[in-house]
Amino acid sequence: MSLSTHQPSLACETCKSRKRKCDKALPKCSLCTSKGLCCKYPATESRTRHDRSLASSQSTSSSIAVSPCNATLPFNPPPNNFPPVFYLDWNVLQQCQVELPKPTFSFPSSISKLIGNRENWEIIAAAHFATTHTWMPIISKKSFYEHINVLSGQLRSDYALLILAMDLICWVPENDDPKTPAYLAAKSFYLDLEIQGLVSLQILQAGLLIALFEFGHAIFPSAAVSMEACVRYGCTLGINWGAKSPPKKPFSWIDSDEQNRVWWAVVILDCVSRIGCQPRPFLTEDPTPETPIPSDDSAWDEGVMPPKCFGVLHTQNPKKLGRYALKAEATRLLGQVIKHVEAAAFGDSFHDEEGLLLDRALQALVTVTEFEGQIHSLDVMNQTSMCSIALTILHEGHASKKSGMSEYFDRIHHTQNLTKLVIKSSEEMTDFETPVKACVRAASPFMATLLYQMGAANLRRCLEMKTNESVEDFAVIKTALKVFDGRWRASGAYLKILEAREVISVQ
Repeated sequence: MSLSTHQPSLACETCKSRKRKCDKALPKCSLCTSKGLCCKYPATESRTRHDRSLASSQSTSSSIAVSPCNATLPFNPPPNNFPPVFYLDWNVLQQCQVELPKPTFSFPSSISKLIGNRENWEIIAAAHFATTHTWMPIISKKSFYEHINVLSGQLRSDYALLILAMDLICWVPENDDPKTPAYLAAKSFYLDLEIQGLVSLQILQAGLLIALFEFGHAIFPSAAVSMEACVRYGCTLGINWGAKSPPKKPFSWIDSDEQNRVWWAVVILDCVSRIGCQPRPFLTEDPTPETPIPSDDSAWDEGVMPPKCFGVLHTQNPKKLGRYALKAEATRLLGQVIKHVEAAAFGDSFHDEEGLLLDRALQALVTVTEFEGQIHSLDVMNQTSMCSIALTILHEGHASKKSGMSEYFDRIHHTQNLTKLVIKSSEEMTDFETPVKACVRAASPFMATLLYQMGAANLRRCLEMKTNESVEDFAVIKTALKVFDGRWRASGAYLKILEAREVISVQ
């Protein structure tokens, strides 16, 4: 990623507003880099620099014509040594000992400037593990810190990308466009490593964080493309369930559990992104009760092997499952709910009985998840989001289609309890972490999906019941989406869709 060699003559807008001295570094000044803020220089400065660059390029092109194919890049990546036989003839690959290329310690200086030094790596990691890691624990703390604290001080290219992605997913937009220079750099660097033919778990973890960032900020179709790429990349690594021949066996149980967690993250993202796009098929295989579940989160973070860390769901007591394992089970049930509400045989007795069984399983899981969340002092609604999405879709699917179970599911509709919880939470949110409230800052992007499903259900109930309470419930969810738009731009996109549905329904 090329950087301009002209230093700005004016301070950036952030330093100017805070009356701080700006070192005018590119692409971001030191203050904005350390604080994770958006760094923008005045438009006049950008245009002047652009004009100088344009005039220079026109002057050069008038004397020398350079073919784009022969142009020299500011960073020359290593050659691609990925073995084509991996994709061209699997049978031959199994009979040969083929090594996949390993990441190097070489990456562009522009990336180095974005992620800073080791001290800044630890700052980025601390922010990530305090927020994103609570709802998507896919990066081993032990392995990560062991790598970045090596005595040589060198950083592998895949870890450089991972650190950049960890910083990206923690970024709060406030009033800024999510397509920031850091986002564009992460996308470009990810492509650079792909062109080099590098394959590692860290690159997939970074790809997942980038896909989550795009999904959370409604950057489409990039989010869909990135998510599908993660599925294929995970299969290339051989970490998907039932993989016939993984390229590399895990070194320890920590590595094995990390691989399983990463693939669960792929499945979770595939399942949630499928909710609003019915024509798209599921890209991952369905997890079953025999699918390995993630181990206890605290033990995994500390590197202490817990008993039965490679258990499967049907052999475990749900009350002894960790937070991520509970989310994994909720995702398995969510996949079943999506297929249930889309079934052609909707409304027959067998289908109604299946709906009741799914409801009981999800209600029990919500109870266990709330208990687990209270023990670990976490935001309960954030932890139960996957269960709540599944319950809301299940209840609304039956209540809105006027089947034999419509009255029952409308009466117990999970949206009623969730709306009360949103009202209570909004009343308790008095502490601000400018300009986004602290609890919203740590929320997962799946909260936006949940709020939209609640809003759609409340809109239907509002139009049918026409009571003051139903109108107020609908208004509460719209307000919540406005608040969450300060963290995840998808909330604002959902709000516009919800308002469009309201206009269509009234007409």
